[in-house]
Amino acid sequence: MAQQKGIYDYLRSVDCCRVCCLRFLKGTKEEFVDIDAALKKRDLEPADQENGEHKAKKLKENVCIACLGLFDLDRIATLACEVKEHAAYKQYRCEAGFLTSISLPIVLHLRQLALWFDVVDRFPQSFFPGTPPDIAVKDALKMIIIHQLERTLEKPFSVDGVMVNVPYTYANEEEELRTLEQVSPGVFANRKANKHTKKEFISRNAFEKHFTPSMINSDRFRKHYAVPPVSSEEVGLIRGELSFTGPTIFLAGRYNKFSRELSQTPWMIDGKRKMAGSVQETIGASVAPHFGVSDEQLIFSSSGREDVDVRCLGEGRPFVLEIVDAKTDQLPEDVAIRMEQEVGTSQTVAIRDIQLVKREDLVHIRHGEEDKRKFYRALCVTAEPVTEEMVRKLRIDEPFVMQQVTPLRVLHRRTLLARPRTVYSVKAFACRENAHAMVVDIVSQAGTYIKELVHSDFGRTGPSFRSIIGAEIDIHALDVMAIDLDWPKKLRR
Repeated sequence: MAQQKGIYDYLRSVDCCRVCCLRFLKGTKEEFVDIDAALKKRDLEPADQENGEHKAKKLKENVCIACLGLFDLDRIATLACEVKEHAAYKQYRCEAGFLTSISLPIVLHLRQLALWFDVVDRFPQSFFPGTPPDIAVKDALKMIIIHQLERTLEKPFSVDGVMVNVPYTYANEEEELRTLEQVSPGVFANRKANKHTKKEFISRNAFEKHFTPSMINSDRFRKHYAVPPVSSEEVGLIRGELSFTGPTIFLAGRYNKFSRELSQTPWMIDGKRKMAGSVQETIGASVAPHFGVSDEQLIFSSSGREDVDVRCLGEGRPFVLEIVDAKTDQLPEDVAIRMEQEVGTSQTVAIRDIQLVKREDLVHIRHGEEDKRKFYRALCVTAEPVTEEMVRKLRIDEPFVMQQVTPLRVLHRRTLLARPRTVYSVKAFACRENAHAMVVDIVSQAGTYIKELVHSDFGRTGPSFRSIIGAEIDIHALDVMAIDLDWPKKLRR
């Protein structure tokens, strides 16, 4: 206890604030929440007088040499009130709560380093060699700010909440950091020689890598920088404008596509739109307003994709919309139903079972894609009339593996490779209305190019329906009938 008192009194004598003193005494989370109680419990400050007299007004302290005024508790309390009343914060209707992103100037690392050298040399028995002697500035600040925000906003800290961005700057930062050129000139020679180094004087990562007690010479450091550091300004850190970022949420569902003239996502070539609309835009127009974002901000993913001229029927294709900076993290059922109804009025797209899912649930849609099965129905046409023999040959119950060299129609965007794909079953039916047509049901591995499976793509796919029946055959229309993925869960019939 006497050793703690010695450290505390020394740090106070060189203009360390009470919070920074507690950092060097390895304060706990609970202690940072109530600094007064923590210091009194450790017998570092006298208890309040209980004779009814008000405590004498404290003299204004100098700016803390360690945190440069960051831990001014009155300013932190004001910060929490500002957040609550901020117009930008009020636009968020998120039940999850909040989290913080605090940006601090690198000069605080430099001042921390100077204090490390100082207190470890003065009190060597109180610190373990090779470990930081204090609680990091940002860690202590978050403990204090989070407590204040939880109390003021009446919401919990949560990684799924609204991000409160709090930036701090220091006017003399670069001037103070330039001392480091004399401490370790080799570091800056290498940075100047590296073309990929950013224009900033030194990055946070570079500082943490090169300027630690074990990496630099203590005597050289003391020669060029004050140990302990000093405050040269009455005004320390300046807090910048508060900003807010809503949570990233994920909306999943299944979609049907009924048009043969609709791409899945906006189709642009050389800056020119090839299709008037897309599945993504049709869905986004109904979803985005509820979450307070523009539909351009939505990131669309799905379990595979169909061509423009292919319909997607049955229970639909699973999809996910990633919504960044969402203004709400709730999706009431009545709102979800209204979204589904609005999309349905397009007559080209329908959605079902839309719901909010967790990020970790995306593993269902993003992994194991090639292990999934897809079910197709193709209307095929033949050069000569369909015979019973053709139909019989295209009734295949046993799986077979074919090789598909990248189709000519996608060669401009896919690597030239031969890809093995499994066809699990084929069932063909002759059409009574047209002697040159047959309907073929196909169950195949995801990633199979069905059109090329039919006509062979000039022999680039084999075996193909053309090689199996020994006659010319092409595909007139194709539908996706089902996708072997039971996700997301079914909600409404």
